[in-house]
Amino acid sequence: MNYDIKIVGEDEDNGLLEFDRLNQLTKSTKDIATKALMFRLRGFSDINPDKNLKKALAMRLQSITGSEQDGTSLTIDCTHFSETIKGVQMDMFKPREEVLQLTPMALVIHSFQTALNDESEDADLDKPLLKSLMSFKKNFISDNEIFYMANRGTIAEVRLTKDDFQKIGLLEDSIPEPKKVIVNGQLDEMKVSKGKLGLQTEQGFVNVFANDKTIIENIVSFMGKEVTISGMAHYKPNGQLSFVEIQEFSEPGARDRYFSKKPNAMTAKQQVLFQAKQGKGSNSLDALKSISGLLSDISDDEFEEMLKAVK
Repeated sequence: MNYDIKIVGEDEDNGLLEFDRLNQLTKSTKDIATKALMFRLRGFSDINPDKNLKKALAMRLQSITGSEQDGTSLTIDCTHFSETIKGVQMDMFKPREEVLQLTPMALVIHSFQTALNDESEDADLDKPLLKSLMSFKKNFISDNEIFYMANRGTIAEVRLTKDDFQKIGLLEDSIPEPKKVIVNGQLDEMKVSKGKLGLQTEQGFVNVFANDKTIIENIVSFMGKEVTISGMAHYKPNGQLSFVEIQEFSEPGARDRYFSKKPNAMTAKQQVLFQAKQGKGSNSLDALKSISGLLSDISDDEFEEMLKAVK
């Protein structure tokens, strides 16, 4: 399937694309596609794909044209994942059907659309993927440029300006940094559709995930049993817990339940940032910037008052 990337509005060299800039554009676009696919398949984007998945992520530059009047246009050819990864062994997890209907370039377009959608409070994005989206800003060489990405009608076109990356940056900032946690519970569900395991704790259900294939192969022996997991808690753009990345696991000890707890979602400060970013109440991006500059200087009580103001 063919996709178009169009660049218009350059202050200089409109319609031309210097080699270094072409290299930056292809690398940043491929990085977004790779992280988006790994997020969909494995639940975490910052994972290196194996050689079979690298083949599935092939993006072929079919043509490049340009003129001073029309700007620069690149035509990219991609193959649907249904033809490239359906037969690939995915450890214990299977790709979701909707992923098979997409292509690498479609994942790039969807990722930008999701990041720029103010109503998407449970976005299919994580911090490493958002960092890759932010890196795409390096492709802009002037403030007037506009990038268009589309596949000629079957997927809604995405339109990017430098200002859009302010919103993406705020979305990235709203995600709490990963933190070390210990969780204890019953490993009672294999969440195949999400590429994660499920842990039922006393405080509720927690998605757990492992980048290390050996960990996944070994921890399934605890299926239906109680297990203690030590790892890093990762969060969604809305500040809620996304999953715990398993680093170590063991049979529960006598004191494990005491030290174990479901990781908190977002702090009051993070909630202010998120709700202001969403434009609730009378807040805007400018208001958010003003708020974020005060975060380190105000008390928790003052934060609670600010929180009420943006609800």
